[in-house]
Amino acid sequence: MKIIKVLLILIVVTAIAAASWYYRPWSDYSPAKMAMLEDPDQIAKSFRSMSSIVPNKVIVKAARASGFVEQLQPLEIDFEFNGSKKNLNTFLDESNTTGLIVLKDGVLRHEQYRNGGSRESLFTSWSVAKSFVSTVIVMAQKEGLINSLDDKAEKYAPQYAGSDFGSSSLKSLLAMSSGIEFNEDYSSDESDIRPFFFNSFILGKDPDELLLPFKRSREAFSDFEYISPNSHVLSAVLRGVYKKPIADIISEKIWQPLGMEADATWLQHRDDEKGIALGYCCLNARLRDYARFGEFYLNAAQGNGLGVDALPEGWVENLSKPATLAHRPGGDRYSGRGYSYHFWLPERDGVFFAAGVYGQFIWVDPARNLVIVKTSADNDFLTRYPETASAFEAISQIYD
Repeated sequence: MKIIKVLLILIVVTAIAAASWYYRPWSDYSPAKMAMLEDPDQIAKSFRSMSSIVPNKVIVKAARASGFVEQLQPLEIDFEFNGSKKNLNTFLDESNTTGLIVLKDGVLRHEQYRNGGSRESLFTSWSVAKSFVSTVIVMAQKEGLINSLDDKAEKYAPQYAGSDFGSSSLKSLLAMSSGIEFNEDYSSDESDIRPFFFNSFILGKDPDELLLPFKRSREAFSDFEYISPNSHVLSAVLRGVYKKPIADIISEKIWQPLGMEADATWLQHRDDEKGIALGYCCLNARLRDYARFGEFYLNAAQGNGLGVDALPEGWVENLSKPATLAHRPGGDRYSGRGYSYHFWLPERDGVFFAAGVYGQFIWVDPARNLVIVKTSADNDFLTRYPETASAFEAISQIYD
C-alpha cells in the first residue's frame, strides 16, 4: 500500500509540474498560448496576436510618420485564371485574406481588412521578414561593416565558427544555395524546421546553437534549396556587425528612416535580455508599414528615395533577376516561383516580391510604380500562388 501511495503522489506531482510548465502562470507566454497556432479556427486571430503569444522585442516607430496621399477606391474586379473568370472578392474569401493594400504612384488606392483585422493590427509576416534581413545585410555592406558578400558568415558571426553554416558565404545564404541539408517541410515527420521552431520558442534553446550540427551535402550554388536557417545565420551576422538585437537594428536602419507609423515587434526565443530573434521569420507590423517598405524598394528601383544612398549600386536590379539558372521562375518547384537574393520572382520580368507562409506578400512592380501588400491565414497558400499572381496582375492592370 505504501508503494501505491508513493506512486500516486509521484503521479500527482508530475501532473502538477506538467500543467505548470504548459500553462506557465508566472509568464505572459506559454505552450498553452502557442497551441492557438495549431487551431484552424484561431489562425487569423493568432496571426495578428503573435506579440501576446510569443516573447518579442519592440521595433520602435519613427518620431514622425511618413504620410500617404489617399484616393481610396473599392476593388470590384474579375480576373482570368486557368481559363475561367474569378471574382476578386471570392478569391480574397477563399485565401482567408486578413488585409490588402494597393499603393500606386505613391498614392494609397485601396485598403481593406478582413477576419477581424484593422489598420492598427500587427500582422505577422512569417518569411517576409527574410527580405528585411537581406536588406540590412547589404546596407551593412554599403557602410563598410561587411567587406564582401563572398565573405564567410563566421567572419561576422563567430558563434558559427567551424560549422558548415559558418563556412557558407553570405551570398550563398542570400541565394538559398548554401548546400546544407535541412528539411523545410512543415508537414513531414522528418521536418527540421518544426523542431527548430519548437526548441527555440517552447524550450528556450539558443537558436544559433541548434543550427551548428547541420552539414553541407553538396557544393554551394549547385542548386536552389530554400531553407530558413540560411536567413537566421544572416541575422546572426547582423547582430555581429551592429552589436545589437535584430529589433534595434531594424528600427535604426528601416523603421525610423522610412517613417513607419507604429511600433512593430520581432519574436525572440526568450523574454529577457538574452532573447535571440529568429531571423527567418517573426516580424509583426501594420499593413501600411509593410507598404512603406515596398515603396522604399519601388523608389530605389527608379533611382529615387532613401534606398539610393542606403543600398549598394546594382542591388535592386539584381533582385529582379534569378540568382543562377537554377533560380529561374517556372518549373514544378515552389509553385513556379523564381528566386534572387531573399526575394521571390514571378514569371513576369522586372517584378520581385517578399513572401511568407500562409499567404503574406509585399509585391513590388517598378514598371507600374505599384506595391501590393496582402496578409492572409491561408493553409493552401503554396498551391494558391499561381492564382494569387493572376489576381495581383489583374489588380495592377486596372491602374494602367
